[in-house]
Amino acid sequence: MEQKSGKAIETVGLVGLGLMGQGIASCLVASGLRVIAYSRSAGRGAESEARIARALRELAARRIISRSRVSGWEERFTFVRSLQELAGCPFIVETVTEDLALKREIYDTLESVLPAGAVIASNTSSIPITLLQQGRKHPERFIGMHWAEPAEITRYLEVIKGGSTSARTVRLTRRLGLLCGKEPSVLNFDIRGFISNRLMYAMMREACHLVEIGLADVATVDRSFRNDIGWWAPFAGPFRWMDLTGIPLYAVIMEDLFPELCSDKSLPALMKEVVAGGAHGITNAKGFYKYTRKSAQEWEKVWEDFTYDIRGLVGKYGKRVKY
Repeated sequence: MEQKSGKAIETVGLVGLGLMGQGIASCLVASGLRVIAYSRSAGRGAESEARIARALRELAARRIISRSRVSGWEERFTFVRSLQELAGCPFIVETVTEDLALKREIYDTLESVLPAGAVIASNTSSIPITLLQQGRKHPERFIGMHWAEPAEITRYLEVIKGGSTSARTVRLTRRLGLLCGKEPSVLNFDIRGFISNRLMYAMMREACHLVEIGLADVATVDRSFRNDIGWWAPFAGPFRWMDLTGIPLYAVIMEDLFPELCSDKSLPALMKEVVAGGAHGITNAKGFYKYTRKSAQEWEKVWEDFTYDIRGLVGKYGKRVKY
């Protein structure tokens, strides 16, 4: 990947080492890049190194990366305790919590130490990039770079232009995604939630609604979704699926069904209840389902194995047809 000067970008700065940040760090290191990572939490350094080591071993074992990428990887990862130490990075990925004030505070510091040509990409899931650009010295270098967990395995990446994002910034961000083995989806303009989150949350709202009206329990809703949409979604998106199964019928059903779908704008009562009960999901073995610590770990491992399988499946069929 090239900078404006024509030199290859070899170093990426990373701000935030939570679950997603550690996955992004693993992906960048696995791609042969040097990573300088910052976190406010002192323990994140060792935690991230353990995650990266495990990820690289697994990627190599599954022949996604070469063994040479694993050897000496520690030299490509540096943990720092101040944002000022990212001054030499030509590309920054910010992946802190969805707190606008915190992000702006981080950007203030980054812009005080970075050269004008350095790209700053946010992994925000919902905050408009145009909003993040407001008040910035060089708004043209800000862009959305929306990853998916586990970031070192999935091919997913959304690249979101803000109102002031330059073509150069889009080009460099897309190139970085390709270098990391992603299939970048570049959005034509900024919109809250981007593509995948808008689709996913529409589905989640309807799922909660069906449980709340007593149509079925959580497990039954999951089963129907998994055995229908979950069956074809790794192979085709909604438009390809309509092409494959007959478009006119969908038009008829849309006219009949759309008025019946949930359109509530408030948080579903089911979500309020589960969150109020302290559920975080498998991270604390408490969610919509009951878990023991052991079963939560088993589900996490199954999810990882499935993600590797899907990556291979998409790659296999992607070689046969042009998506």
